[in-house]
Amino acid sequence: MNKVKCSILLIMVLGLAGVSTCDLPTQPGPMPKKIIDTEFEPGLNVFGVLRADDIPGSSFIHVEKAVTTEEMYEGVDIFITDAWVQLTDSLTGFESVFISSPDTTEEGYYFNSGFNPQPGQHYFLEIISGDFPVLKGETTVPVKPALVPQSLSVTDKTVQFELLLTSDTYQYNIYLFFDGYYLEKQLSNESDGARFIRFDFSNRTEQPTGLVIIGYDRNLSVYLNSSPSFIPQTYHETVRTVENGYGCFGSLAVTLVSLFN
Repeated sequence: MNKVKCSILLIMVLGLAGVSTCDLPTQPGPMPKKIIDTEFEPGLNVFGVLRADDIPGSSFIHVEKAVTTEEMYEGVDIFITDAWVQLTDSLTGFESVFISSPDTTEEGYYFNSGFNPQPGQHYFLEIISGDFPVLKGETTVPVKPALVPQSLSVTDKTVQFELLLTSDTYQYNIYLFFDGYYLEKQLSNESDGARFIRFDFSNRTEQPTGLVIIGYDRNLSVYLNSSPSFIPQTYHETVRTVENGYGCFGSLAVTLVSLFN
């Protein structure tokens, strides 16, 4: 699974931690078809993702200061490195504090090296910084994606299976990895049950090495599929899944399936 694990680190949640070769929320997207007139309010701009991927410390919270168009073009420093960032497990009440990264290439990112979110758990986010309104958010981590037992079929030309759907997952991204590249399918979910998934690679000579299935909560699904606003801020101005600020706080769950014999 080493090649698959290395590949997933490059693709997890479309990179979500800053891979520059993907179309990330941290990069400009397509222009909207019309200008949306919104009133700017000072506040924090956050992009936080809890990742149930069995890798402690992989979750992150990125904190910035929301700025106007004029301030953005003037090169105002937007990264906030002295905020209080705390997660609370709604079931146990356990609190986890995220610390600002000392790495200058991760300015504005907050991590907790021992934090490992649990599928099905509900978490509250609170961020305090200076005179800005206290930013709050919440998410329920999706159940880890699973295949219908005995449904996986692998040939030299196809991989197919049935994916179990759960009501807490609003979107699935499914990656079939080969040595050096991958094929991808995206599935929106509106119900329980199962969905048949088939990859056909009959025009290729390589054999697949593994599957990676990522399930997104509602917050991330809405945010990642939205169109950015006209104002070129780091994140979508008009799509918010947090209170008293801008941006998104969401979660995902990851399942890896080895296809090695």
